[in-house]
Amino acid sequence: MTGISQEDLDSLRGIFSPLIGMKIDWLSIPEAALKGFDPGQIAIIINTLLEGILPQIELLATDAANAEKLKLIGLSKAPGGVGEREGYPDYLHVSGRRVELKGLFVDNPKLKLRRPPTPREPSARLKENITIDKIDPENDILLVGAIQLKEERGRCCPFIIDIGLFSMWECIRARDNRLLNGGGKWIGGIPVVISKKGRRKLKRGENLTEADYEKDTNFGKLKRIPYPPLQAFLKKHKTL
Repeated sequence: MTGISQEDLDSLRGIFSPLIGMKIDWLSIPEAALKGFDPGQIAIIINTLLEGILPQIELLATDAANAEKLKLIGLSKAPGGVGEREGYPDYLHVSGRRVELKGLFVDNPKLKLRRPPTPREPSARLKENITIDKIDPENDILLVGAIQLKEERGRCCPFIIDIGLFSMWECIRARDNRLLNGGGKWIGGIPVVISKKGRRKLKRGENLTEADYEKDTNFGKLKRIPYPPLQAFLKKHKTL
């Protein structure tokens, strides 16, 4: 079984391409206030905003022509269960494709954010609630929107600077294989890895029990999914 073809992904990228360069003016931060935020805080704010905006992306248009063009993107919020905050997928496309959205915050070195001493890993991830059995290989895609704050006349707004489209099937397979190849597994639907205590037992030649595993707190982070097209996109935006 294989995922959606590269030809189909390229075609969809053309459909979604009007997103690139869009200014999200629903959020505006005074440049002078940026020193109170670190990049991780900004990323959470922007990604939350992006999830609400995409189904009504035409509202971001600055003129009627753009509004019509963006409306043709054809995304709508996928129906979920009552009270279900993180159902799968995020969106449905008029083509029948199913779309999972993840925002990738790209730091702008020109802006004076409160940056930590060492760069922090982007928090966007494909969580364990997205299991391989939920994937429709030929129709499911991961849409990664690269977002960057830019300053205009003393105020900073997020801009969509790039988009990446990937086979969800391939991304989830790569995510899960990484866990298994590293000695991890699932216990009660939770991805776990061998703990320090468990590794010491292995060195002594002892058998492991479930108590020798701990939750993989990095499971599903985009940076840790060894799928070459996805990693190339992250590297392009210097988030590796």
